[in-house]
This record gives sequence, C-alpha cells and structure tokens, in this order.
Amino acid sequence: MKAIVSTVLVGSGIFFLAGCSKNSDQQVVVSNQQFSAGSFIQNGDTLNSKNGSNGRSIKGTLKSGQTYYLSSLYADATINTGDTLVVQSDVKVLVVGPKTGGGALGTQEHCPGLVVNGTFLCLGTKDKPNWFTLGDNSLKSDPARDPQDPGTDPAFKGYWGGIQGGAGSGDIIIKWTHIEYTGGLAPTGAPRAGSARYGILVSNPSSNFVLEDSWIYGSNNDMVRPAGCKYEIFRNTFEKVGLTAGECVNVKSGSIGDCAYNLVVGGTGNAFKSANTGGLSPQSSMYCYNNTVITSGWRQAKAGEGGSVDYESMGKGLAYNNLLVDVAYGVGIRGGASAADTINTKYGYTYNYGDNTTITGQFLPVGFITAAQSSDINGGNGTTPGANNPKFVNYALPLPATTNYSAMDFVGSYNFHLGSGSPAIGKGYTSFAAAAVVKKDAIFGVTEITAPGKDIGAYQTDGTGNQH
Repeated sequence: MKAIVSTVLVGSGIFFLAGCSKNSDQQVVVSNQQFSAGSFIQNGDTLNSKNGSNGRSIKGTLKSGQTYYLSSLYADATINTGDTLVVQSDVKVLVVGPKTGGGALGTQEHCPGLVVNGTFLCLGTKDKPNWFTLGDNSLKSDPARDPQDPGTDPAFKGYWGGIQGGAGSGDIIIKWTHIEYTGGLAPTGAPRAGSARYGILVSNPSSNFVLEDSWIYGSNNDMVRPAGCKYEIFRNTFEKVGLTAGECVNVKSGSIGDCAYNLVVGGTGNAFKSANTGGLSPQSSMYCYNNTVITSGWRQAKAGEGGSVDYESMGKGLAYNNLLVDVAYGVGIRGGASAADTINTKYGYTYNYGDNTTITGQFLPVGFITAAQSSDINGGNGTTPGANNPKFVNYALPLPATTNYSAMDFVGSYNFHLGSGSPAIGKGYTSFAAAAVVKKDAIFGVTEITAPGKDIGAYQTDGTGNQH
C-alpha cells in the first residue's frame, strides 16, 4: 500500500493531505485550492463509455471548468468499490442522446446513471456550482410556460438515472450542485427494473451522505432516498419533484440525520418523510426543522397522503419551525397499523397557512393522529383561510381562487424570504440541537450544521439559512 503526501499552501496555512490506496495511481492532492483524486479525466469525455464500451468504470477527477457527457447509447457509469470520483467546481455533466428511434434518451435501457459503489465527492461552490443536466435545451422545461400542465411538462419526464449508491458504497458528498431531470427507468437487471429510479439513492448505513446548498429540479419519483446512511440535507431548493408519486426526501431504515433550511416548491408527495421500512439498523430518524414548503402534495395519486412532513411505520425524529403554505396536508403523524414511533417523535412550532377551507381543513390531516400544539401558528383545522399571511418578500398571498395548485411547482422570480412584519419572525424554537451525525469538513463532510433558527422557515432575517 502506497501513501502519497502532498504539501499545499492554502491561504496563510500549510496543509498536509495523505492518500492511501491499494492502487498506486490513486493519488489525492489539492491543486490551486481544488481537491483532486487520481488522474484528471479528459475534457469532453463520455463518462459511461470508453472506446465504444457499453458502460464504463470511472475514477479520478472531473476538472474545474470542463464539460463531460453521459450518453443514452450506453449503460451506466460506475465508480467501483475502493475508487473515488471527484467533481471539482464549475463542472458540467450533460446527459445526451437521440430524441427518437433506437437509443432515444428517456426510454428504458437509455436512461444512463451514475452508480456509486466507491466514493463520490461533488464539490461545487456558490460562485462556481456544478451541473448535472440535459445537453439538449429543446428537451428541457420552458420556464416561460410556468405554471404549466405537469402531464406535459418535460421536468417530470425522467431522462436519466441519477446517482445510485450501492449497498457497500463509500461516502456521497454533494455541494452547490444543480441536479435536473432525474427519474429515468431502471434498466433490465438493475434494482426495480422498469420503474423510475430515485434521483439520489444512498443505501449503506455506514456511509455518509451530504446534500447541501444545491438545486434539485425535475424528477419522476422520489428525489432523495436515504435508505441507509448518516445524512445531512441542508439549505437546498427542490422544484417539480414527482409526477404522481414521490417524496423530495424519503428516509428509510438505517438512516439518521437532519433535513433543515430547505425550500420545497410543488413537490408531489411529502416534502420530508421518515418511515422505518427496509429492515436495516439503526431505526429511521429525521430531524426536520426550519424548512419552507409551498404548494406541495397536490399531484399525489394516493388520497390522504403527501404535502409536508410525515412520520410513519416506526419512523421517528422531530419537526420544528417548518413553514407550510398551501400544502395539501399538514404535518402527518400516523397512528394505527403504520404508526410512527410516537414516543420518540416530537413536533411543534409549525406555521400553517392556507388560502381556502380545503387546505385549512387539513392542517391536521384527517386519518392521522397529529395534534395541534400551543406553539403552532394556525394550529387547528378551524383556521380562517388567509389568516396570518407569512408576508414573503415576493409571493403574493392569497393566490387567486382559480389557481391550479398542482401546477404551482416552480420558484421562478418568487422570493420566499420573510418580509418586514412577517408573523414568522422571532417565533422559532431554538432549544434543541441538530442531530449532526456527519463530521464538519469542507471536502469529506458537511460544510455547516446550521443550528435551529429564531425565525420559522428556511430563510432567516439575519441572513443565515437557505442561501438561494
């Protein structure tokens, strides 16, 4: 086993970084304040084919400022066990392929993804984010048409296979990255063949998963499924997730962590869900706090499900300081045969807002055991529509009576920061701590564990929280 040590000058300090691998080419260095591992992959490379191969194993570094491709003509790109793929900042990975005929992008067997059995580090920055999106702009959703019919909106088509973490994968760390148009059909021989893949799947309870400060746009099914990991999901924006089913974040057994300071607009199912299904250990746990959820839950095919925050099937955790606006259903704590771990689930300081009695009558979802808390704003089902307008900087409430909520699934030019005089200001609960299960590290961990905020919702008046 060979160790490579690099000495690097960063700012005013000297840092030493050692890399150790079975393979002599697996060097780990920092160059010009950009982390890299192994060799640089050539600009313009097709990541899922080499010399015509149908699929490809990849490792090394996607270099800052360069563009790479995933082609619908080939199978998945795979990071093998023990290997690492680093994506430096300002990298574009474009999913490409023919629109029609054999190999048409978005048809089964032609929705390439990135399978992670090793380690994946995607290190975008605020000034230089990364992109995983379509190469053909004519296939993309047209923002000028919003609000548009979800049934014909390309955002929900499912063009590629997303990022699929294997049961023995290493860490998956994603920072300041745009991930778009996921949910392509799983190919023959893959798990759930013929069904829409999850946008990001993590399934190793020993691995760390970080998704922070990223933009998630367009998904056919669940966007993020922690099905085994320690996770931190902070300060992201979710738009147009799920056509007729699918959560933005669907936490399963073997997974523990935080979902905080996220903005969700127009999700299909729940924005955040914890269910202890899957047979892994530890028990599913989700600390869900200071999120803003707008017009979610309206496309869900199952009646009585979806919209905001859900705990069921012995899932546990806490839900505080969440701002829910015109969602189909408020915080859902299940009882009965699919009951949450109610002894170990705490909730409150929920800010509900609804424009009509259909919405306000489900602040406490019918069929659930959620109870109004004295700390809630508009805590019961008798709330008058329009009461306690949260006064966003740029999002006029109430919405018109003719609004099709299922199509109100976009951010556009709206601004969901709290305006002057908002009743959400200063009403947050701060006497608890984040789960904080992943180490703080600029490369290998979470950049910041943002503590519970004094204002309800994802945007804090002191400038902290969601940075989009």
